[in-house]
Amino acid sequence: MLEFVIHLAKKAGGYLKQNIGTDLQIEFKGRINPVTRVDKGAQDIIFGEIERVFPAHSVVAEEGVNKEADSEYTWYVDPLDGTVNYLHRIPFFCVSIAVYRDNHPYIGVCYNPVSEELFSSEQGKGAFRNGERIFVSGTSRLIDSLIVTGFPYSADRIGEVVSRFSRVLGAVQGVRRFGSAAMDLCYVAAGSFDGFWEIGLFPWDVAAGAAIVLEAGGAVSGIEGNPFDVMCGNILASNSMIHKPLMNIM
Repeated sequence: MLEFVIHLAKKAGGYLKQNIGTDLQIEFKGRINPVTRVDKGAQDIIFGEIERVFPAHSVVAEEGVNKEADSEYTWYVDPLDGTVNYLHRIPFFCVSIAVYRDNHPYIGVCYNPVSEELFSSEQGKGAFRNGERIFVSGTSRLIDSLIVTGFPYSADRIGEVVSRFSRVLGAVQGVRRFGSAAMDLCYVAAGSFDGFWEIGLFPWDVAAGAAIVLEAGGAVSGIEGNPFDVMCGNILASNSMIHKPLMNIM
């Protein structure tokens, strides 16, 4: 199954790369939340292949696919995580695909077709970047940690977001914002970032990245310390050593 998911991510990623700079036919799902024909085209590629090979599985995908089936397996698909970056030709975006088994992370794959970075994990078998094993960082102090975050599309919680950002910024070495939750999580798994948090998320934003962080030895929860739930809309991920102090700031 992992090989199949990797095949899907690369096939959809190739489609994304081919269409950079073309007529994207942009629409908006919200005030600043764009979707393009390329998001939809990449999703069609992925969903069609899942239907062909695993027709009995459930699928939850960003662009309007919510197929419920009587199966222990559920697929979470984001055909283009980082659409705004893609629109502006910023090479930080990816195809994100996860398979959960009985509501637990089973497989995670994120593929950036520009950098050709392929992050992958399978339950109990570790996390990898382009076939090389990766692990979370060994940073143990919050003041030494580099944190990454994202901002929600909705303006309703701006005050809360800015307040939390300010508190974190005053306690750590630095905070970055790159515009792709899935890739942010992969870089936590690879040890480049020590932690990540974000609110206002959907299950397809975090399902694959969370699976990869866990297999790299990290910790994943809700921002208030509640057990990780792919449906809860927020996430806190870290190398595990700074998880509690970061959670206290949350």
